[in-house]
Amino acid sequence: MKKEKICLFCGEGFKGGRSDRKYCDDQCRANYHNQQRQVQEAMVININAILKRNWKILKLLNPRGQSIVRKSFLLEQGYNFNYFTNVYKTQEGRVYYFCYDLGFAIVERSQPVKLNIVNWQPYMKAYQLPLKA
Repeated sequence: MKKEKICLFCGEGFKGGRSDRKYCDDQCRANYHNQQRQVQEAMVININAILKRNWKILKLLNPRGQSIVRKSFLLEQGYNFNYFTNVYKTQEGRVYYFCYDLGFAIVERSQPVKLNIVNWQPYMKAYQLPLKA
């Protein structure tokens, strides 16, 4: 007589099937693996949400492709400066931090601190970050 097994997802007992079976049915197996993936990917999901919020803020403040705004205003809107998708450095040394296709650079010598928001341009594709192995 076979021992009753316990489903890893729903906790119900079940009989039959392969000796290494862990779930009572396909739905419980799929639910269990989806739940595990959500736990493992929670950080990625959170970062993607922050990037999306940052992008929406830049998009809202940059309807014409270039604008200047106070850094404090972006902070008030909930912009998180710790997250960006790309960096572009001009020949003059000015650094733009991009969130997908929208980026900003600090306007030099501005008080309060202001940012120049721009759209990504095709010539920026040639820039490669100086990563060291």
